[in-house]
Amino acid sequence: MIMQISRRSRYERQYGVLAEGPMDGWQDRPQAAEISAEEFESLWAEPRRALGDSA
Repeated sequence: MIMQISRRSRYERQYGVLAEGPMDGWQDRPQAAEISAEEFESLWAEPRRALGDSA
């Protein structure tokens, strides 16, 4: 548990904190865009490393 808190803290210091709440409405935002699965995996590679592959 302590290890997970430490990983989360490192992640949040580098990437920020995600808001907790409903996920509705993001599709209507002007900056919203669909990305491919490959692009998603590429973008999440570094955050996953920061979390120790637990994400």
